[in-house]
Amino acid sequence: MARPSWQWGLTVLAPVLAAGATPTFDVDLTSLTKPPLWEPTFEEYFPGREKNEMGLGSPVVLTSPTREEFLFHARRGYPIVVADWAENMTYTGWSCKDFAEAFPFGYMKAEYIDSLPGFNKKQHDTKVIDGELRFKLGSFKPDGKTWWYNFSRPASKRYKDDPLKPKQGPYVWHVKDELSPKEKKQVQQRFEVPGFLQDPLNKAKMNRSFEVWFSPGAYSGAGAHNDGYCESVVSLQLRGDKRWRKMMLPKMSFLDSFDEFDGGVYEAKKWDPDLGFLNSAKGAVIWPPGYLHETSTLPPPDGQCGSALTLQYAFPQPVQFLRAFLPRLSMSAEVGHCVAMTWSGYATMHVRGVVPTPKEARMKEQLEKIQTLVDTNQDEEITVDEVKTWFEKSESSALRSLPDPEFLQHKYLVISYMAEDTVAYHDMNDDMKVSKQELWDSLVQWNVVRVRMQEGLKLLNRADRAGLEAWERSLDYLRREPMDLPKDVRPEMQEIFDLGKGTKILSSLKGVHSISDSEFWSPVRDAVQELMMRKRRTHREL
Repeated sequence: MARPSWQWGLTVLAPVLAAGATPTFDVDLTSLTKPPLWEPTFEEYFPGREKNEMGLGSPVVLTSPTREEFLFHARRGYPIVVADWAENMTYTGWSCKDFAEAFPFGYMKAEYIDSLPGFNKKQHDTKVIDGELRFKLGSFKPDGKTWWYNFSRPASKRYKDDPLKPKQGPYVWHVKDELSPKEKKQVQQRFEVPGFLQDPLNKAKMNRSFEVWFSPGAYSGAGAHNDGYCESVVSLQLRGDKRWRKMMLPKMSFLDSFDEFDGGVYEAKKWDPDLGFLNSAKGAVIWPPGYLHETSTLPPPDGQCGSALTLQYAFPQPVQFLRAFLPRLSMSAEVGHCVAMTWSGYATMHVRGVVPTPKEARMKEQLEKIQTLVDTNQDEEITVDEVKTWFEKSESSALRSLPDPEFLQHKYLVISYMAEDTVAYHDMNDDMKVSKQELWDSLVQWNVVRVRMQEGLKLLNRADRAGLEAWERSLDYLRREPMDLPKDVRPEMQEIFDLGKGTKILSSLKGVHSISDSEFWSPVRDAVQELMMRKRRTHREL
């Protein structure tokens, strides 16, 4: 049998590995369809995308899709526009003023409010929620005279270098978690779901998860950022038209980590959008985790403030996208935590006791354990029905890892959807079955991704840049091509290295499974500041 083209590079890389330490991984790469850190290119995964005048691709556009159509595209993880999602919805066409008059009790966040010259928060009815100011829908007048929905505020000054970046600041109202139960019910009871997601699980998830975005004036929007959600996100345009630019998370090493929050990708000089399009009123944009996005509204013809909903649905999830791009998603500062906390069940089929390992023998034990427990007829093909049967058993961890406990009210529907998504995660030929080869490929990838993170975290936590670079280079034979490591790293990482090799940053890495903001960078910022203060005190005493 002829070797796949990617295997020819192994003979070149082998001497490099032999000259250094023994490789951590001992997997026979000829047993795999692709190396475990191999990823497709944008064009390979999203073929045939038409380009606009700026050379940016278009999303998949669906109109009145059937459930089957939506399932197919949503599981693939293509960014999608459903052009008529909000057709005949109660909230369709609502302006900011409509929301303010119907729900004056709400408090919203004013993005970039600090960029408004002369603003004095003491002159307004505000609340502090999660350390951030909120302003009342029913009374806020930024200049003391003009209603907020008739008043345009500047966006961040950092965005003035590009005419396509947002120029005006939007508002966001967190209905899902910043209202009393009574108030929340008033807002949520008017929300309807589209026909292709008409089931109790998705209806409940969407209704409980939405927030409202308000865009006064033209060119109002948010700078490019990534969300921390582990599931697909929907932005549903109720009123007005909004321009979008999107960018797949780039290939990542530890040293490529960057701030993925608002505008961070600009400062890291990594902004290189691959999609650009307009979403008109009634349309919905759907995208998978790890897709950075920037928005800017068009001038409203009627002068009214535009509105949109952001929400999540329960199933299906973009599992084939997660499988294809797991190596880079695992390195994300926003969604990296999802690999261990949420997505591992797809790879392991929720079999207990499957833990990351660098050793092929242990991976083969994992493979045999999963096949023994899940492949009930032992034909080396796992079907959706077999996964359903396994998930119903108490030995499975499937129902113990649900993101929403209320899902248990619809236990068998949850099991059915989870089984379909799990099979689709591994399925490379769209037959909705998992062959032994597909399972092996997925398992090896998951183990390599997880161990890569574990070992890299140890080196970073000891401020060992040379060791971290050597670790990344040692993994090149597992990639499609060698990774170019950057000279400059994010400021927080440079501060770690400046402390000197061997400095222990966090006292323990227990519970830290990624270099995401939530698990790593947030506690590290505090720890580094404390270490720097100690260092300065020591120097003064000397």
